[in-house]
Amino acid sequence: MTIDRQQIQQIPLFADLPDSVLEALTHIAIPVQRRASDILFYKGDPAPGLYAILHGRVKIAREAPSGREQVLTIAGVGQHFNTVPIFDQDPCPANAQAVTDADLVLFPVDALREVVEKQPTLAMALLAECCSYLRQLVSLVDDLALTTVQGRLARLLLSLAEEAERNPDVSPLTQAEMASRIGTVREMVGRTLKVFDSLELISMDHGVITICNPTGLREHAEY
Repeated sequence: MTIDRQQIQQIPLFADLPDSVLEALTHIAIPVQRRASDILFYKGDPAPGLYAILHGRVKIAREAPSGREQVLTIAGVGQHFNTVPIFDQDPCPANAQAVTDADLVLFPVDALREVVEKQPTLAMALLAECCSYLRQLVSLVDDLALTTVQGRLARLLLSLAEEAERNPDVSPLTQAEMASRIGTVREMVGRTLKVFDSLELISMDHGVITICNPTGLREHAEY
């Protein structure tokens, strides 16, 4: 497998960059393939570089010593991750694990820094993405600190339903995975799902959750 310029241009981060930047990125791009559940790197590992996803999904998460996990994002096709070490040269700030089989592009940190130093348009694009990610993290902190588990779970269920409409092949989340997405524990997710079920907002059948009353669920979502 090789990476060509057209594949790089299909990554939204790079789509509008000048030809000279795309050529430079093509020269340093390394194809990477991972199976579902493979670890790309752990928090604290030396940063291999910036990854972009051509196929599949990758989970970015932090894990406490107790084993409790907080998912920061699930990155999909066209998205990228591990931008920060390109600028600060520090270790990876989170764990990255393939959720599905995945085809990725790796832009090695030292080679990418050289391109960034010569191409200000790329530097500005990466800086804008860092700012966008910082805003997402601020929203996540706000969400965890200022909203209830019911609100966070309602929003997650609505979001998962929208995702399933776009891609029916997406696997449903377990209660443990839901908990890691919304910053709580599996037992709390289970209790909250039972509350939603009793209110006839959702129905549960052998682990399959169906939204019965989207409007009512939105009222619990604390938008």
